[in-house]
Amino acid sequence: MTDDTASESLGRIFVSPTAIATIASKALLTSYGVVGMASKNAFNELAATITRDPHHGIDVRVEDGHITVDVYVIIQYGTRISTVASSVINAVRYNIERAVDVPVHQVNVFVQGLRKTDDDGEAGRRKST
Repeated sequence: MTDDTASESLGRIFVSPTAIATIASKALLTSYGVVGMASKNAFNELAATITRDPHHGIDVRVEDGHITVDVYVIIQYGTRISTVASSVINAVRYNIERAVDVPVHQVNVFVQGLRKTDDDGEAGRRKST
């Protein structure tokens, strides 16, 4: 538990949802089986492409001291979706809780697509002939 008198004398710390989204993004992209992030819909995808938003595909809500994170991902074809989703949930939760020291209430994973990788393991690249 925190000491109320210490927090009053030292001040308060606010972490923006954008900062939390950055932490989630780094954790997400290092998770096994995730080849990319996606947006909720085509309009958001277009806006993210134009603005080059590094947080597209991640929504963070902070309500009543609870952090809820929605992640929209593209998974590598051939991997077990439930295993990848579970790994993403654990990685995002761990990294946010470690950095912010606030418990994450919920991490929701929305699989927006599958991408097949070529023989070199790179997703979405075409081989030149």
